[in-house]
Amino acid sequence: MLKLAAVVLLALPLALLGAVFATGLAVVDVLEGGPEGHHIIVPVPLLAVQLGLAFVPAEKTRLDLRRHGGVEVAEQLDIAREVLEALAEAPDGELVRVEEPGEQVLISKAGELLEIRVHDGNEDVSVNLPIEAVLEVLPRHDGSFDAMEVVGVLRGMRHTELVDVRNGDDHVRVSIW
Repeated sequence: MLKLAAVVLLALPLALLGAVFATGLAVVDVLEGGPEGHHIIVPVPLLAVQLGLAFVPAEKTRLDLRRHGGVEVAEQLDIAREVLEALAEAPDGELVRVEEPGEQVLISKAGELLEIRVHDGNEDVSVNLPIEAVLEVLPRHDGSFDAMEVVGVLRGMRHTELVDVRNGDDHVRVSIW
């Protein structure tokens, strides 16, 4: 009987942990000031975010870009969608390169990712955007943008390092697991 109780007590946290990992985890990893600085890792279960958003009134989780930007926003959204759809079908390669002394911006397509790399002095920024995910969260023609949809898309972006920023000894990474 004691073994059964121990198994149940151990199984519950493991099942909960398995559910969190199965439904996605956003990890924010901040290293401040090099090896002697603070190192903070914040795992954010996406299921918990989605559950939390369920208790927020819908008007607070939805942004209507037409109200904030007018008709031009809807037109720009259509253009952005067309460009992203064309990029999704395009072959891999370098799309944009801008170089100046000590500065470089490189935007390329690699597989399903739009990769943005910026080097500016001692600062390096790397952003990886899954094109299909951006298309999913890009506001529709009606100009609406929903936070719940964004979390749902993040849950589908497993094993993606979204952002990596290095500035001297400081380093910030945001990834989805």
